[in-house]
Amino acid sequence: MPQYFKTHGEALIDLGYRIVPLPPGEKGPRMKGWPQANLSGSDVRRMAANGSAQAGVGVLAATTPAIDVDILDKEVAGQMLEAIEGIFEGHNLLMRTGKAPKFLIPFRSDEPFRKLTSVVYTDGTNDHKVEILGSGQQWVAYHVHPETERPYQWFDGLSDAGIADVPAADLPTLDAGMAQRVIDAFEVLAAGLVSTGRWTAKSVAPDRNTPDRKIDDPFAQHAEPVKDLTPAQVEWVVSRIANNEDDYDRWLSVLCAVHHQLGDDGIEVARVYSEKSSKHVTEVFEAKYASLGAYSGPMTTLRSFLPEAGQPPKPEPDLPTGATESDPFPFYAGDEYAQGFENVSEMVEDLLPDQGTGMVYGASQSGKTFWAMDIAFHVHNGEKWRGKDVKQGPVFYIAAEAGRGIRKRIAAYKAVNSDSVAPFFADTAPDLLDLTWVKRIRDSIVLRGGASLVVIDTMSASFTGDDSSQQETAVMVQNCSNLAKSLECLVLFVHHSKKDGASWRGSGVLYNDNDVVVEISADGEGDARTHCAHVVKQRDDEAGQKFGFRLVKSGTLGKKPNGKPITSCTIEQTDGKPVKKTGKKSGGSDFENNPQYGQARHYLDILADLAGLGNAAVEEAVFVHAVQNDETVNPESEPDYPKPSNIRRSVLRLAARGKVSVESRWIRLLA
Repeated sequence: MPQYFKTHGEALIDLGYRIVPLPPGEKGPRMKGWPQANLSGSDVRRMAANGSAQAGVGVLAATTPAIDVDILDKEVAGQMLEAIEGIFEGHNLLMRTGKAPKFLIPFRSDEPFRKLTSVVYTDGTNDHKVEILGSGQQWVAYHVHPETERPYQWFDGLSDAGIADVPAADLPTLDAGMAQRVIDAFEVLAAGLVSTGRWTAKSVAPDRNTPDRKIDDPFAQHAEPVKDLTPAQVEWVVSRIANNEDDYDRWLSVLCAVHHQLGDDGIEVARVYSEKSSKHVTEVFEAKYASLGAYSGPMTTLRSFLPEAGQPPKPEPDLPTGATESDPFPFYAGDEYAQGFENVSEMVEDLLPDQGTGMVYGASQSGKTFWAMDIAFHVHNGEKWRGKDVKQGPVFYIAAEAGRGIRKRIAAYKAVNSDSVAPFFADTAPDLLDLTWVKRIRDSIVLRGGASLVVIDTMSASFTGDDSSQQETAVMVQNCSNLAKSLECLVLFVHHSKKDGASWRGSGVLYNDNDVVVEISADGEGDARTHCAHVVKQRDDEAGQKFGFRLVKSGTLGKKPNGKPITSCTIEQTDGKPVKKTGKKSGGSDFENNPQYGQARHYLDILADLAGLGNAAVEEAVFVHAVQNDETVNPESEPDYPKPSNIRRSVLRLAARGKVSVESRWIRLLA
């Protein structure tokens, strides 16, 4: 039997990994207190000599998190791999598999985060999900898989030998924001499979009997933290809970309640409670509190202690603007107060206020990112937008979804507008539900002199909550509003529409609580495709304005490593009127000139590029991948767009016109 723990254990520790032994035939460790394990080389040698030589090797996910793609559909697993490679473009990714096509990709993290998991889906036979393994968990690095009875395999990326040849510090970084982008990418992919009937969502409580499930935070399955309690109020409640020195269960329950409410940040509050007892031991307390993410005992929350402690006093709200201690709720003489309304400042005349929050939403491929970038460039440079006055000021654009792909869009805009100065850009996905992230954004912007406009693209990539939840979306919008007030700027976030395109996705709070709402829509195909920005809400002005535009393919911006050109798109303003569709009387049968067939002609160009001078037959899967990664077809880099089934229908229509031949899984250009 392979001696993985003896062979690799000490070397992995030297490379910076924290490891645990895994008994033969098991995926989970038995070692007591393993989430806090920090083995040394001598520990490994001692354990190997005492019966653990043939154990497998698990890696703790706190500092070495991993994307665990638990998908048994080979096609979908491949599509998920492509999505992950797109998110981490430019990085060499190691990959490990035990039961193919499932796979795992390891990363490093300087700021440990808790596990994230997707919805579980089923195809009627197998379940499918994606998990991001984090604090309090481990994953198998070297072992024999208990089902296949074959060794886990490493391949691709940096080394065929896997992490045994790669220092932990050389792994790509994964933070909570990027982890959420991976989960979002899978949910988009799964939504397409659900819409075709291949998969259905499966609402099942996690199985807590397996080793991997035991380390989940049980409180998340039990109850929400008590809402709207400040850390000071939590401290007040805990201070009124008696500490019975001989009641270990009660001591542990209070620690659990504090951890549930405040997480790792609550350790000092819990420490004050624990120190009331003469039996308090600092090392024991700290080890226990650190282990609560893996705790699987009774689920106790702070709510259960409120009857004993009582309701904490509410914190006093901040005084409103213009108020003083002696005049805490000021009133103004109406005739005087009504003056000066004509001097209200606007960022873009009749379109955007200079302070507050706004939402731009639209369906995939509607051009919402290009429209938001166009506004961002105009404000940053103080240039008139469609003849309207613009108030110049610094613009900060958070490309949370497009990531580093936003770079070529900047290059495309600059190619057309060479004198323009690009706004500030970031490619990190924050969590707008977490004030810590919002404060980080604020502090970094203040460091660069402040902002007039902050664009967050997109909301779904910057929000870990449920956008259909009125409460969570209200918190998110309020956090954006607080950011806007702090910076005295406008915060504009880009969001998705529902699948039917009827309205924005999620709660009505997204409409009610924003100062301006703009819908982006598109109509037509190919060269005849038009776009429209429709102002559906303006808090202090009249809504209803429509601004037409179209996307124009840029020239060559650079070359890929294989020599192929890199292109993007820019906006060309139009009058907003839809382009009339060309019927048969105006040349409907003229394939080469009719705008209706613009996309089909572009598909032929892609096929010709793949076929080369020898006009070789092209495998359908290769053609689908090329179409989905083409900047003209998929300018917003949406995962799995267009759907392979739609691309195949287009190919069959081209075959019916005698443009291509289709033989099994091969496509050949005919004309």
